[in-house]
Amino acid sequence: MSSTGKLKILLGVLLLVIVAIAGYLFYLYQKGGVENYSPPATEADSHKTRVLDNLAALSQAIDAYYAKNLRYPERLEQLQPEFIERVPAEPKAGTPFIYETDGVKDYRIGLADPAPYGLKELMIKNGKLIQN
Repeated sequence: MSSTGKLKILLGVLLLVIVAIAGYLFYLYQKGGVENYSPPATEADSHKTRVLDNLAALSQAIDAYYAKNLRYPERLEQLQPEFIERVPAEPKAGTPFIYETDGVKDYRIGLADPAPYGLKELMIKNGKLIQN
């Protein structure tokens, strides 16, 4: 085989590699649009998500307690360990959630200070999330 033939084969392989790389880059470019971008969660978002998850878990445990006992618990600690493994604390401050009930028809779980989450009010009242 002549050196010109070897050069043509080498250039052909090189051209195939360049086309493959260009095609892959084009594919990545198409997937990289704004609609496919989700910014990383900030610490504040993470805390807010955790506090909402904790409130929802407590509310479900309270509702389960009510279904079994036909009354709401007097204290959140009464939910342990049957309805919830442990009563969580408010994630940012580490303080306990505020819980109030009349025992039979209403309950409320909230935060002492929802301001660190950018809210004036954050609570669950009778299973319904309230945030302003």
